[in-house]
Amino acid sequence: MAYHDELIAHALDLIRLSPLTEMHLRRAVSAPYYAVFHLLIFESTQHWDNAALRTVLGRGYDHGLMRSTSNRVLDSREFPYTNADPRNVATLREIAQGFSQLQQDRHFADYNLTQPLDPGTALSQVKRAEKIFRILPIIKHEQIMQEYLTLLLVKNRTA
Repeated sequence: MAYHDELIAHALDLIRLSPLTEMHLRRAVSAPYYAVFHLLIFESTQHWDNAALRTVLGRGYDHGLMRSTSNRVLDSREFPYTNADPRNVATLREIAQGFSQLQQDRHFADYNLTQPLDPGTALSQVKRAEKIFRILPIIKHEQIMQEYLTLLLVKNRTA
């Protein structure tokens, strides 16, 4: 089982724990983010010819750059994708939006201890990540998805 698959399974296991503690809920919000983070890296590095170096290449990914890239892809002025299938564009944007939201929620769960989390919130994060796991394979070979995966590693030089 791939690491990203293990992280999703771990998040579900955490939600099912009894008694379900605040710490379990916070980890259950964090794990889906990391599952998607590692899924995107896995899909990106599969095109690297030297399989032995894929893990090393994966270490080059930066959470902040991945978030800003995902947010940029949501901007139809910057990425209009005029010649792409609208369904593929919608799927890509759902993946990018989901990644950004998962990261934001992970930050809240990991760093904002002033407000308790509830099981429904944690479960919704797991469901969001699971949806990304389901829809990414539909477009993973499309040019716009490959561009997105590349941009997750490459800093925007136009700004």
